[in-house]
Amino acid sequence: MIRYEIAATTVTTAPPERVLAVLDDFGNWPRWMPSLERVRIELPPNEHPRQGYRFKLHGLLVHADMEVIDYTPLSRATRFRISFPPFQGVNRCRLIPLGDGRYRIERLDQLELPDLVAHLIDSTQRKRFEKLAMEFLQALRREVEQPPHATAASAATTGRSD
Repeated sequence: MIRYEIAATTVTTAPPERVLAVLDDFGNWPRWMPSLERVRIELPPNEHPRQGYRFKLHGLLVHADMEVIDYTPLSRATRFRISFPPFQGVNRCRLIPLGDGRYRIERLDQLELPDLVAHLIDSTQRKRFEKLAMEFLQALRREVEQPPHATAASAATTGRSD
């Protein structure tokens, strides 16, 4: 097993409650999260996110089992197991108050790859993972810094005929 980490950071003016509410809204991940546009998310009925919460991602070829393993006022983490290529890891987002109404969002991905898979993933693939981590944070920042319900309000406005 080969392990490596990918880290990315950004700064936001959104309060932690807003950031974590977006992260906890698993069913809406495909709406704003890069690379999940074609993924179906299977959530357990009548449950709310918390430590131990489990859900599944279903793509065309790839499936993932997810479990929330950290659920605190300033952090979230999920453990995942990907079906193809087979690997597992942890995605962690942590908010650090900067003292001026801004928060640094730190994302840390810890990946555990079987030796065979790791040898197939070259530096190009690692750079792709790093790019995806940064794109995730940029998309998260855009999502949390827009006014709540901005998308719904915009849709209602464009639907009007004057």
